[in-house]
Amino acid sequence: MSTAADQGARARLELAAVVTAGVAGVAAFAVGLALLQGGTHPIGGAGSVARVAAFTTGFAGAGSFAVARVRSAAPLPTLSRRLRRTLTAAATIAMALVVFGLGYLAAVSAGEVFQAGFVGLELDAFAGALVCGIAAGAAAYLAHPLGDDISTRTLAVLVPTFLVVGVLFSMLTASDERWWQVHFSSLGAGGGVSGFAFNMTLVLSGVLVATLGGCVRSDLDLLTQRDERGGAEWVGRLLAAIGACMALTGLVRVDVAEWLHIAFASSMVVIFAVLCAGLPWFAPHLPRVVHVASAAMVAGTVVALVLWVPVGYYNFTGFEFAACGLIFVWLSVFVRALGAASADRADAAGGAGARGTGAAGTDAAGGARAPGSTSGAVGGKVVA
Repeated sequence: MSTAADQGARARLELAAVVTAGVAGVAAFAVGLALLQGGTHPIGGAGSVARVAAFTTGFAGAGSFAVARVRSAAPLPTLSRRLRRTLTAAATIAMALVVFGLGYLAAVSAGEVFQAGFVGLELDAFAGALVCGIAAGAAAYLAHPLGDDISTRTLAVLVPTFLVVGVLFSMLTASDERWWQVHFSSLGAGGGVSGFAFNMTLVLSGVLVATLGGCVRSDLDLLTQRDERGGAEWVGRLLAAIGACMALTGLVRVDVAEWLHIAFASSMVVIFAVLCAGLPWFAPHLPRVVHVASAAMVAGTVVALVLWVPVGYYNFTGFEFAACGLIFVWLSVFVRALGAASADRADAAGGAGARGTGAAGTDAAGGARAPGSTSGAVGGKVVA
């Protein structure tokens, strides 16, 4: 039987995820058993099992993520060496809160769906606690690998997912059903559950986008020559600026300082257009499809703006929908192309290494000592 020391890094990570899930499941079961005493409870709705499971699931996912992040040997790329610790701590806290939010909303949504499917069904304390334990264990298991190695691709999936889920939750809980006749920012006005969810979604998503800028800069550095890395620095800075504007848009509510809120929100679109337009100069080594997509995104943003003003085809909310959709499409294309370029570079390096190894093996078979090696073949015999 192999021990943990005999296992590879991936096997140890999987073992840690399973152990963390087990601990989280047992703890959530105990909490659910204590909170669900006193009769039976519906699956979803007020005072339901899902409301308890939402908190245990969120805390389990966030805790598992944080533990994996602290234990991870992979550093989180940042744009500033001086503030590395501060930025890493802020990004870790933000991502843990995002994981909590996703777990919470997933449990609440699942409870509503099951309540609609099993009309009239109620669970006692043991069954409800079992649901809490299973949901928490699953969340801890899924969140653990995320904290171990945060990559560009992971953040590129996490940001739009959390942003869409958070905004949808805010839309469904909005007190004003006619919010869409004004703009998205009206969801964050007036406080309440809807406003808090909308503003916190923007703040946390902004921190993640800024973190994504550091990861992208690090990936681009591996693809460019040393004298061309200034462009990679600018790509990272512009993404970080977009994230900062997004976070500030959530911090400054539209009903508190409308002009400042709109200024931050508009700056995101302007900086995104600058990034897309300058990408051929910032990162010329990326696949051509990225530059084509960037040009298309700039043109699409202009068309979306014209359809709002002066055409008047839709209101400002429609323009916000179109702009967000274009940014998400571009982000997906950019990250996939960046991953493809990195993979091609790794394959090329691996092919060169294989050819070098083959040449060294041929020399050894022929009786010559390979350069830099400690053994060779002399007279048909291998000597050290």
